Amino acid sequence: MAKNNSKNNSKAHTRVRIINSAKQLFSEQGYLKTTIVDISRQAGLSEAALYEYFQGKEDLLLTIPDLWVSELLKDLDEQLFGIQGAVNKLRKYLWWYLRRVEQAPLDAKIVYLFLKTNANFLNTEVYANVKKFYSYLIDIFEEGQKNGEMRPDLDPRSARDILVGTMDHLITRWLLKDRSYSLFDNLDHIFNLLVTAFKSERSNSADDMN
Repeated sequence: MAKNNSKNNSKAHTRVRIINSAKQLFSEQGYLKTTIVDISRQAGLSEAALYEYFQGKEDLLLTIPDLWVSELLKDLDEQLFGIQGAVNKLRKYLWWYLRRVEQAPLDAKIVYLFLKTNANFLNTEVYANVKKFYSYLIDIFEEGQKNGEMRPDLDPRSARDILVGTMDHLITRWLLKDRSYSLFDNLDHIFNLLVTAFKSERSNSADDMN
C-alpha cells in the first residue's frame, strides 16, 4: 500500500513538473514555437515519458487553464458570500478576478493569448468552466433588477457580455504590454462608467444625492 502511494505521488509530481514546464515555455516562446521536445527537456524527461502523461502539446494547452479556472470557480462563491447589493458584488467580482490574474500571469497569458484562439477551445471542459464562471454575472444583474439597482430593461446576458468584453480587453492589453502597469490603474473610472449604464434611474439618482 505504501509503495502504491509513493508511486502515485511520484506520478503526480511528474505531471505537475510537466505542466509547469509547458506553462513557462508557452509564456516565454509562445505556443506555436514550443515543441514537445522543448517541454520534455525542460521537465527533465524523455519525449516518450512525457507521452505517458499527455497526448501532446494541445493536451497540455488545454490542461493548464483548466486547473486555474477550476480553482477560480471554487473560490468565487466564498468571495461573494455575504456581500449585499448587485453593484457591490460586481465590484468584488471584478477586483478579485483581476487580482487573481495579476497573481497568475502565466496562466492568464495562456488563456487570453493562446487558448482562446485555439479551434478546439469551445469543445473543452475549460470553456464549460469559463461559461460557469461568467454565469455568476448574469445572476448578479438579475438580482440587481429584482432589488431595483439595475435598469428593468437591461438584458442580463448582454450586460454580462459587455463586462466580460471589457475585462478581456483590459487583460489582453496588459499582457501584450508585458504587464508594465497595474490592471487597477484607472479601474474605478472604468467601473463607474459601466455601472452607470447598467443602473436604474432611481439608483443613479440616489448616487447623485450622496
